[in-house]
Amino acid sequence: MSDGLYLIGLVALTSGLVWVIGRRGLGLRASAVRPALVRLLEWVGLSVAFYAVNLLVGFLAVLALRRLTSSFISMYLNTDTTLAILSACQALVFQWWRADSE
Repeated sequence: MSDGLYLIGLVALTSGLVWVIGRRGLGLRASAVRPALVRLLEWVGLSVAFYAVNLLVGFLAVLALRRLTSSFISMYLNTDTTLAILSACQALVFQWWRADSE
C-alpha cells in the first residue's frame, strides 16, 4: 500500500467517525457541512496566496540582504516547511478577521 493511499484512508476513516459523532452525539445538522467545506476551500486558497506572497517577499528580501550586507544568505531559507504552516495561520486569521468584520 502506498503512503498516499494510507493517508487518504486514515483521513476518510476519521472523517467518518467525526460525521457519526457529530450527527448522533452532538446533534449537528448535515446541511451545515456544505458551508463548512466552502470555508475550508476558501482557507486553502488564502493559504496558497499567502504562501506565494511570503515566498516572493522572502526571495526579494534575500536578494536585498545579499546586496546590502555582502554576505551569503541562502534562498532555501524561504522553502522551509515552517513558512507554509505560518502562511496557513496567516490565512486563517485573515479569514476570521474578514468574517467578523461583516
